[in-house]
Amino acid sequence: MSKQQVKIAWPFAKVQKAQLLWIGEPFRFDHKMMIKTYFRSQGRTEGILMDWGTLPSLAIQHFYTDGIITASQAPEGVQEIDMTIYPNKVKYHERPWSIQGSSDPATSRSFVFSFNGKNVFLPVIEVLRSILAPNGFLLYRLFESNSFPQFFTETFEPNKIHLSFSSQYELKYTKTAFIYQLVWLLTNRDIRQVYENIAFRWLQEKVLRFEWTFTQPITIKARVKEKINTYTILQIVNVKNKDIPYKHISISHPEIQDPEKSNEAKKYTYRSLNKQGDEDGFTLDEQLDGSTEDFDLVQMNQLKHEYTLVPKIERIKGSISKQRSKEDENTKKYYINTNSIRSTADSGGQQIVRGLEHQMLHQIQAQGELQDFINVLKVLEQYPIIGTIQVIMDVLPDGHGERRFTKLSDNMTKRRYVIAQIFLGNEKQFNIIEIERENRSLSMLILSSLVKRDWKTIYDPLLTNLVNDSGTWTSKSLKKIEDQGITVVKAKHISKGVQHRAEVILSKLDY
Repeated sequence: MSKQQVKIAWPFAKVQKAQLLWIGEPFRFDHKMMIKTYFRSQGRTEGILMDWGTLPSLAIQHFYTDGIITASQAPEGVQEIDMTIYPNKVKYHERPWSIQGSSDPATSRSFVFSFNGKNVFLPVIEVLRSILAPNGFLLYRLFESNSFPQFFTETFEPNKIHLSFSSQYELKYTKTAFIYQLVWLLTNRDIRQVYENIAFRWLQEKVLRFEWTFTQPITIKARVKEKINTYTILQIVNVKNKDIPYKHISISHPEIQDPEKSNEAKKYTYRSLNKQGDEDGFTLDEQLDGSTEDFDLVQMNQLKHEYTLVPKIERIKGSISKQRSKEDENTKKYYINTNSIRSTADSGGQQIVRGLEHQMLHQIQAQGELQDFINVLKVLEQYPIIGTIQVIMDVLPDGHGERRFTKLSDNMTKRRYVIAQIFLGNEKQFNIIEIERENRSLSMLILSSLVKRDWKTIYDPLLTNLVNDSGTWTSKSLKKIEDQGITVVKAKHISKGVQHRAEVILSKLDY
């Protein structure tokens, strides 16, 4: 995990410690999952909005300083205890809760079991944070019904499991610790059933509540606060004796490639305008709508998972990737800002950071179909006739009334689009519009004009009409564009490789 400091916007004075009192229920806000956390310092309680993906860094009743959430201090009187939670000995407990210094309503949800003659209260949110979903990928899948097949397929052989990941599964989650956690969840039927049932209840009731139907004991080391007859678990720091019933794990992923050194010069390179050292860290901003690819997951370093058997992981490499270290006069140089503002919002199944108008192609990160389109553009950019490619990415406008096409089939995730503005060496410009199709047959559009245009005034009504027409490029809508002297060419999608698809697009550019 990253050793960099990660901060949140902090409403308290510098070096003033604030205690995390409460973590609220997750809720959907502006098309992403959020939580409201409550910190208290010197008699003042403040509610702070955070992305759901920040949960792994939060520890109830612990103290935080200067908004740094990658470090916390346990309250006085806390002790660490090893305990085993046995199946059929756990009861669910729920009651209204009053947050000190806040009038916001709250409900306490905990599991209760007996240990050393005392009742132990284990918050439901802590079970999710430390046992079932200790990383961002699993946290966000909690709200999606049967979404695993979008990210990987499972193949089982005697004593072996193979996971074939799609491009939607972020490469960073193929690190060893994440693979072990995922396989443990997938291969223990009781664990998996509890995890997958959470989504059904959430979609119906908008409440994270589940039954303790685990059939195996779970051993933990926890920081607890002791009263006369009770222990309250503040934070689980270690989950022990986790069993993976397979000795071998193999994985494949489109980005797991066989590197090969090459004497060829780089096609492009980056130059940072404001590179910062590791000591500066990241600042989280909940107003961003998605995470960036280079953001390391935010996790407390003391959370550990131990396994009774550590399976061997085999990474099956795909195609050869050339590693170029040289530059020459043909190497394209991109100058980018590397500011330290980040988000822990999900980048798979949620929308990517908005406001990316006129970004250079190689700064763009997408998922699924749109990432495939970006990959085609990267190939297209290498042709001599192509000057530069700039990209606009956003979600579709709402249109008039309730329009189903604005959202994907889960009826929650906003449908996205990409506009590639292609500038040729002869100063001609072509504009390719690609819509997130989700198995639809919607064609790409290629727009061009003999005169310079304010293209935003063209895009906006065209996309609004697309939504109002239920996801169809109608003749009426396209004719309005053509009547303005704009050439419109439709390009159907083909299933061949990126090189062939790039050639097809190039053939449709009238240069």
